[in-house]
Amino acid sequence: MSNYLTEDRIAAALAAATQPKGETPWRLLLTKPPTTYADVRSALTLARMPDAWRFSGKDERTILAEASRAEVVHGLARRDGYLQALAAAEHIMSTTPVLPVDIDVRLAEWDNGPHLVLTFHKRPDQVRTFAAHFGTDVNEHPHGEGSIRVDTFGTTESGVRFEAYTLVDGPAVAE
Repeated sequence: MSNYLTEDRIAAALAAATQPKGETPWRLLLTKPPTTYADVRSALTLARMPDAWRFSGKDERTILAEASRAEVVHGLARRDGYLQALAAAEHIMSTTPVLPVDIDVRLAEWDNGPHLVLTFHKRPDQVRTFAAHFGTDVNEHPHGEGSIRVDTFGTTESGVRFEAYTLVDGPAVAE
């Protein structure tokens, strides 16, 4: 996933956010705002571990300020991920020859980036058409008892991962 967390964007987000009372003002912090998932998680984890504060060399007001600032940056990164996924969904929907019944945008963790899931209702032919259009392979495998999952996986030009699938009734199992 592309990272659009520039110093200017982070500064603008912090300027628009309301800082919790009782913290060192963000503008007085000696550390730069975090720009990676690891740095965000580090600030948030430290804030949740008061027993470890004495080892950090920082006072409580500073630790809490760094954590609240990290929350703002984390929200900005997640927002970017969702917007990137929505742009990719728009591209897919404007070019695909078959329309899914559902599109789901998923964004688990920042480093993994967004993921689109397109569902076709009992239409393996549409999954195959979709896959041919986007140059991906089609897979078929058992899914639960008596069902077959037909799916394809790929990545858009902008780096957003996608999967398209359908479930269909499988062959009857002889007893």
